[in-house]
Amino acid sequence: MGQAVRGGRRGTADLEGRLRTKLARLVALVRIMLGTEFLINGLNWWVKLIGPYPSISDFAHHAPPPDFVGAMIQTGVMFHVVKATELLAGIALLTNRFVPLMLVAVFPVTVPVFIVDVILIHHLRGFLMGTGAMLMNTFLLFSYLQCYRPMLNARAQPDSRSAEAAASAESAACAESATAIPGPLMLVYGSLAAFFGAVILIWVAVMMFQYLTR
Repeated sequence: MGQAVRGGRRGTADLEGRLRTKLARLVALVRIMLGTEFLINGLNWWVKLIGPYPSISDFAHHAPPPDFVGAMIQTGVMFHVVKATELLAGIALLTNRFVPLMLVAVFPVTVPVFIVDVILIHHLRGFLMGTGAMLMNTFLLFSYLQCYRPMLNARAQPDSRSAEAAASAESAACAESATAIPGPLMLVYGSLAAFFGAVILIWVAVMMFQYLTR
């Protein structure tokens, strides 16, 4: 009986270990995919790489279109900030530096992209780009949830020595949070995010090839 119980516990632990390993690999894959997308999209504003996407050079001799993106471009600063945020987020995700911070910083960009591409503009490319970005960004945010727990404290205290000790403990937990994601639901969620990420990168690569070889 005891051996059966220990065997069952060992089997459960092995299953959880395999799940965590798969999730850790999935998190790394989605991080690289999202980082690549942000890097290309951000860089494209300053150096034209993708035909359908706006760049500074597109508006050297004519005004931006009368839409949501055109309104941001006309402000003279908003679109610069958006694209700089995407570029910095892409670099951070690809180099695996300040990932939790940049996931939060770039989320206010992901939400309008999702709204514009999926809700306001009804075409396949917009649906894939907007949905994929939202799935990848939210999956990574959930993956690093442990890093945000201090910010979710309803009665947070100002900095003190005790707060510093707690922050140190939270930082240690954060370092392992990406490899300790519980539940098969996250595996399904991450797989869906990775699928959309792969489709996005293939589509972007095709658009870049078409533009650069025209």
